[in-house]
Amino acid sequence: MSLFDDIKESAEGRELSTRWYRGQISSLGGGTMTVTQHIREGRATARPNYGMMNLFSYRPEKGEKLPFYDIFPLSIPVARHRDGFTGINFHYLTISQRVKLLNILVESFKDGENNKLDMTWRNISSLRSARPIVRRYKAANVSSMFLKLDVEDMLIAVLLPVEQFYKGDYATRQPVSTNEVHREIRRKM
Repeated sequence: MSLFDDIKESAEGRELSTRWYRGQISSLGGGTMTVTQHIREGRATARPNYGMMNLFSYRPEKGEKLPFYDIFPLSIPVARHRDGFTGINFHYLTISQRVKLLNILVESFKDGENNKLDMTWRNISSLRSARPIVRRYKAANVSSMFLKLDVEDMLIAVLLPVEQFYKGDYATRQPVSTNEVHREIRRKM
């Protein structure tokens, strides 16, 4: 059973506060689990899952040209490309901003039949909170399976403390603080 299943079972279908979910993640060891452990215990796929959140490992091709990058993106793909996809990476937002954006997306685009979000870049390009966190991912640089997270798992996923930001070439990368990343993204909003 995955962390997501354990937390959903504890919630018993009730709508609970973000604080409650964060407490459950902490008490069940979700904050100490690696991304690889989350992927291994969950529903993993070889390809990105459109309309769902995906957690995966990523090595940017030209990290030295980026101000910073996330090596464990938590992304909802919104556009397909021949060599990869474009997605919204929630890790670039603070926890409260993640929850707020997630609520907007679920209210606007939830497809009740499939427990997915029915959205494209065209649908969300006007959302100010989404623009600065959109990233392009090349399939060749994905270094793991994709953890498939449908709508009912997305709140838990945005609360997981698994983001890791770096700058520079991947081989000689240097850590960047989450606060620094959030300040820069807030400036762009």
